[in-house]
Amino acid sequence: MVWKKKADLHDEYAVEYDNQVKVFDCYMTDILFGLCYEYIQPGQHLLDAGIGSGLSSALFARAGLEIHGMDFSPTMLEICQAKGFATDLIQHDVAQIPWPYPSDGFDHLICCGVLHFLSDLETVFGEISRVLRKGGVSAITTKIKPAINSQQKYERDIMGEFEICTHTLEYIEDLLDQYSFKRLKLQKCFVGEDIFALWVFQKN
Repeated sequence: MVWKKKADLHDEYAVEYDNQVKVFDCYMTDILFGLCYEYIQPGQHLLDAGIGSGLSSALFARAGLEIHGMDFSPTMLEICQAKGFATDLIQHDVAQIPWPYPSDGFDHLICCGVLHFLSDLETVFGEISRVLRKGGVSAITTKIKPAINSQQKYERDIMGEFEICTHTLEYIEDLLDQYSFKRLKLQKCFVGEDIFALWVFQKN
C-alpha cells in the first residue's frame, strides 16, 4: 500500500525529527499556537491530525486542552506517547477517509506540517468540517509557491523520496467557502527557503 510506504519513510527519521526541526529553525508550531491562543479554553478537546511526535499540540496541552491525535507512523506515535500529554493516539492516515472519530466531536483541530504531502485536499476539508463542532476553530499549514499558476489547484514536486505539493491560496479559499468555514487569520512564514501559509478558520 502507498500509505504504508510513506509511513515507513516517516518512521526512518522519526527519532531525529524534533532535532531536525530545531536545526532548520522551523517554528511553525509556535506560530500556529500563538494564532489560536485567543480561541482556546482549558478543558476543550483538540484533534491533532497528523500529530507525529507531538510538537504541534504540546503547547495546546500545556494550555490545558485535552489532546487527541492520529498519525500513520507508529514510531512517531511511540515518541509522542512517551511525552505523556496526549489523551489518546490512533494510528491512521489523514488521507484515509473517514477518520476514526465521531461527528462534532472536537472543539478544535490542527494539522501542521502535513498537508504538503497531499495533493487534493477536498476530502480532508470535508472531514475537518465533520469532526469539528459548530463554532470550532481549526488551524492548518499549506506550502505555497509564489510562481504557481493560479489556474492550477496544486503542483507536485519530488524532494528526495517524498512527493511534496504546493497549493494555491485561491484553492484553499475555495475549500473554506465550499465547507462554510469563516477565515479568521492567514499568516505566511518562511521555513528555510520554503514559504508556508498558516490558516485559522471557524466552522459556521
